[in-house]
Amino acid sequence: MPSEALSLALAASIYPPALAAVIALGRGAEVQLRVVLFAIAAYFTVFVIGVLILLLFREAGVTNKQVRTPSAGLYIAGGVALLLLAARLRRNAAEPQPSSDGPTGASQGSKIERYLESRRGILLLAVVLYVVPSPIFIGGIKSIVDTHASTGTQLGYLALMLIVMLWLIELPILLLIAFRERTVSALERVNAWFGAHWRRLAVLVAAVLGVYLLIVGLVEVVG
Repeated sequence: MPSEALSLALAASIYPPALAAVIALGRGAEVQLRVVLFAIAAYFTVFVIGVLILLLFREAGVTNKQVRTPSAGLYIAGGVALLLLAARLRRNAAEPQPSSDGPTGASQGSKIERYLESRRGILLLAVVLYVVPSPIFIGGIKSIVDTHASTGTQLGYLALMLIVMLWLIELPILLLIAFRERTVSALERVNAWFGAHWRRLAVLVAAVLGVYLLIVGLVEVVG
């Protein structure tokens, strides 16, 4: 798997809503079955979306060595979008945020609770959380297509990239199966930390990746 795809997969893996869903799953009954269903549905959703994007890139020929501009344009556009996102998050960081215990937090919690009332709801929640691809994820797929390997090899790279990208739910799920009570308590603390610091973390990740994608795009333009 390309090193660029690996680094982007690690960046895309930071997804607090998925962690919150895993925590909620750990509080209910039939924990093993519920968390496995969630993990399978999440992986399948991201894999299908990834395959579609990968095939679209291949059919569009944006990675053809003789056609540099569209490929570079994707990197530059993604970099600019991430830098704008970082600027907006930083600008809003000083504004007072509603408490997670207030109406907004309670509403979000109740929505997840409703999704998790049935197995069908668990599957639906996984799809809802992962059906929209992030710019970072799209960049990772682009780096896979840039290898110009066979379709089968690229699909294998994609499958490996998703294992890395979903570690934030895979590891907690394994721990929930093995050590349920202690894991739920630890995950609650991690989720609370994310709730308090997610904006700073998001600004840092978006800024670093935005600069990285801009550099890659500019190198392709002049290369």
